[in-house]
Amino acid sequence: LKWKYPCKRLTFQEAIGLLRTKGPAVLERKLKAAATDYEKGLVQKHLESVKVHEDEEDISTEDEKVLGVVMLEEYGEELYIIDKFPKDVRPFYTMPDPVDPRWTNAYDVFLRGEEITSGAQRIHDPKMLAERVEAKGIPLSSIQPYIDAFKYGSYPHAGGGIGMERVVMLFLNLNNIRKTSMFPRDPKRLIP
Repeated sequence: LKWKYPCKRLTFQEAIGLLRTKGPAVLERKLKAAATDYEKGLVQKHLESVKVHEDEEDISTEDEKVLGVVMLEEYGEELYIIDKFPKDVRPFYTMPDPVDPRWTNAYDVFLRGEEITSGAQRIHDPKMLAERVEAKGIPLSSIQPYIDAFKYGSYPHAGGGIGMERVVMLFLNLNNIRKTSMFPRDPKRLIP
């Protein structure tokens, strides 16, 4: 595992800029190595989309993997953070950035080009929360009790989630997440 202290931290805009400028070279190498026409078609389509990726457009899992290669090649790091995600790609309860409301106080931590942790500051003001719900097109009545709970007062707070099995898989450089679970579940295996 290659990382530095503190690990590299990018804004979402910086990450998208890297993806657009350095990602095509990664995908062109992948295109040359593609074994089938089908694989070549998938990589070619991804290559075209990366070149025109919009600043506020969410990144796909495949984009994240390409960015992981770019981060290793450009910075020599496999552990990094992307901060300040676009408002439109995060849940309604994510706190907008106080400097530029197009962005949020939200982050993801990546290891070897895959997200291992996602988190954000949450909106704690009931009026702001109601405005965000309406802006997202969610019926206010469907979550009114949630919003009402904030009327009694709430401190500024945040939350995050970590996928421990994913961390173990990426840390040990395993090829399948099922190898990190004692009893993996999938459509063909529901009991031990």
